[in-house]
Amino acid sequence: MFKRLTNSKIFRFPFFIWISLSGLLVVVGIGLISLGYPAPATELEKLEGPLYQESVESHPIAPDSLQGMMIRAIEMVTPAVVSINTERTEVDEFFNRFFKQFPEQKRKFTRPGLGSGMLIHEDGYILTNEHVIHEVDKDKIKVTFSDGRTLKAAIVGVDEEWDIAVLKVPGNNFSVVKLGDSDAIRVGQWVLTLGYPYGFDLSQLKKEYKPTVTAGIVSALDRAMPAGTGEEARFYSGLIQTDASINRGNSGGPLINIYGEVIGINAVILTPSGGSVGMGFAIPINKAKRILDSLMEYGEIKWPWIGILMEELTPELSEELGIEEGVRIGGVEKDSPADEAEVQPGDILIKIDGKEVGSLLEAKEEVLKVGVGEEIILTIRRNGEELEIPIITTQKGEVGEIVPVKENFVKDELLGIEVRDITPELEEEYKWLEGEEGVVITSVESGGPIDKVEMSAGDVIRKINGKSIKDLNDFKKAMEKVEPGDEVLVEAHCRKWGRIWSVSTPIYTRK
Repeated sequence: MFKRLTNSKIFRFPFFIWISLSGLLVVVGIGLISLGYPAPATELEKLEGPLYQESVESHPIAPDSLQGMMIRAIEMVTPAVVSINTERTEVDEFFNRFFKQFPEQKRKFTRPGLGSGMLIHEDGYILTNEHVIHEVDKDKIKVTFSDGRTLKAAIVGVDEEWDIAVLKVPGNNFSVVKLGDSDAIRVGQWVLTLGYPYGFDLSQLKKEYKPTVTAGIVSALDRAMPAGTGEEARFYSGLIQTDASINRGNSGGPLINIYGEVIGINAVILTPSGGSVGMGFAIPINKAKRILDSLMEYGEIKWPWIGILMEELTPELSEELGIEEGVRIGGVEKDSPADEAEVQPGDILIKIDGKEVGSLLEAKEEVLKVGVGEEIILTIRRNGEELEIPIITTQKGEVGEIVPVKENFVKDELLGIEVRDITPELEEEYKWLEGEEGVVITSVESGGPIDKVEMSAGDVIRKINGKSIKDLNDFKKAMEKVEPGDEVLVEAHCRKWGRIWSVSTPIYTRK
């Protein structure tokens, strides 16, 4: 028997391995005993008193405390906050590039979309962002309520410029939000956001559809920023900035104060990762009120129009006129309200209804605050004099058309310049331009490529890489072929030392 055991595989390990394994088992056993594992149930029976401490005190929330006001505000608004789910059919360009011989069999796919909204009328009218329903399939817009009901929605009106949309679901007696006054907002005041970040990803298991709430303060006011890319890029202005978390799916939901009043529509976040980093932005609710008032009065969105083309002041012109802020009126449309009021190209617009305007954006915002058919007063500077010109606004064109702003300049980053077509106004400003052909440099970036070759404002670019430049379109076409770091041959007429010089110089564009 013993011989059979010693000849088995178990006893073929070297003697020192057996010793090591035995020692390891002893150490592990001692370690487990010292750690008290597993603890015998009898030890728990020996404990005096409960295993844990429990608070038995009640902590009532005072209704008038900050916490109590927040909770009451959330309870007021929650039933009126909805989730918006959309579908958007798109063409699969990647697939179609490889099957060009079958154009009739384009491959398509459906892209889902998420957003939030708020009921503003008991008959089912919902306020949200335009980008939530931008180019979606109109029959695939679904609205889910906090009680789990889902209804199809129709589009009532949209405004891409201000990113606001109104939807309608069938029914009545819906809970609604109350709209507050966004002009009364102050930096530092408490705010709450409600919405459905990431849709119902966090709701499916328990079928709970109440919106998510986050709290923060108003971080800043009157913010402006671009958002999106390509054809879907848009520019926001007058935004409310908050550090209350806003994530994908929150767009269109309400930003409220602690009294439960809606003061903004959550619209956009600034983030490198796609998630909240404490920089969220909302459209002031007073902007939405103007759109809602127009829908109510006209059945469509109408914007005031006065018929002026505006452009930013160049640093040179600002210095020459002694004006730090304002916008230049580059043109007046014939038979427009501005034309009838004798506004002239070259006038410098410095105030609208008594408020100073320092940029195109501010000027446009002030014009849009006025209703169609109402009076607006422009304060302009002409030949050193200030004039107040009253104008009655009107409406022109289709729904949502705003004051046209003509971009009659090009800002080129590669060369570090701003150029414009030669106009009578510029000929008046730069006397030597008469008879010149090309584009005139109106601003030069300090230290930029053009600045390094000592060209300056008032110089006229006539050729780029041998291509004749007669206007801005020629300039843009010529620069489209130029890459960062390329050498560009610029031929120009330059004014130096009281004379006009023809120069032809190679310039290395900014990398």
